[in-house]
Amino acid sequence: MSARLASLHSDSPATTEDFGAALGAVLGRGDLLVLEGPLGAGKTCLVRGIVAGAGGDPAAVRSPTFVLHQPHRGSSITVHHIDLYRLGPGASIDVLDVDALLVDGAVVVEWGGYADLEHLGPATVSISACADADDHRLLHLAISAPAPLASAWRALEQRLAVP
Repeated sequence: MSARLASLHSDSPATTEDFGAALGAVLGRGDLLVLEGPLGAGKTCLVRGIVAGAGGDPAAVRSPTFVLHQPHRGSSITVHHIDLYRLGPGASIDVLDVDALLVDGAVVVEWGGYADLEHLGPATVSISACADADDHRLLHLAISAPAPLASAWRALEQRLAVP
């Protein structure tokens, strides 16, 4: 497991979306977010926030399990939402041409652990959304995150730390 920044606690889907919006607001072309967590952990909820933060329509975000890839046009960037759950472990993603998608915009991959994404380099961010009770979630961001994403995460930490 890679080192990570402090965990953020979410007590509702709206809070999870707010976290995503903070990340989406600073996404850049070439950023790759890998979302990990069990079914129902809030990965798609986080993507709704990311798309909203990037200036896109969060209502258009659905779990793309059956279509694998859904592009969401934002005000300055396209967020490519990919879900590898249906492909399972050892998934081949060559047909998705993630390299080309990264040139066009940012890529958010649910169940990214099912494919080898390491070759895509240091822009990879790993976020885990772990369900505990009710709507509570614990989210972690890998410390190797690109600077704008890490800064947005730290700002969330500071905002949450203020009583």
